[in-house]
Amino acid sequence: MQDQIILYNGPNSPFGRKTKVTSLVQEINLEEKIINVYEANFLDKHNPIRKIPTLVINELTIMDSDNICLYLDSISKKKTLFPKKNYWKIMSMTSVANGLMESVLERRMESIRPDNEKSNNFINKQEIRIIRTIKWLESNWNNYNENYLTMDQIAIACALDYTMFRFNDNWRTDNPKLNKWFGEFVNKDFMKSTLPREK
Repeated sequence: MQDQIILYNGPNSPFGRKTKVTSLVQEINLEEKIINVYEANFLDKHNPIRKIPTLVINELTIMDSDNICLYLDSISKKKTLFPKKNYWKIMSMTSVANGLMESVLERRMESIRPDNEKSNNFINKQEIRIIRTIKWLESNWNNYNENYLTMDQIAIACALDYTMFRFNDNWRTDNPKLNKWFGEFVNKDFMKSTLPREK
């Protein structure tokens, strides 16, 4: 009997997009359910933190986008996105991408708070972190190998796209190597079919 795999996701979560892209690349057949996490009381029995993405396989629940990607990769018959030779480098760069996603998300959540509650200082700190992180990637990341797709490429592309979606695209002018690679990478089918969208 085939496992029933359900991915609970949001319409524009960069973490969720990373897992969806992984499922497409690794050709894992799953059911994606787009939910409003603030109203998803049912999710509590699987994930008390009530965060997306959450993957449910029969009675097993897997939380955290990196764990989900590792699981999907492990059951795939395709070439791994986590080759042992560069495993720790790939995971470290993926963590940098995750941090960029978090900063963009936190900036966004703070910016939509009522004026009397929001902290411009906090927003400014996130913007500085976003710019610094992308500049760091421009100088320190160079895994542009078109012949072997790896997890860091997916994560960084999702993070940069989310930066454009929720902040701005100014980074493209100041980071030419990243911009050139990104411009080609986002034209891949698995990126075009998972674009973030407003609810």
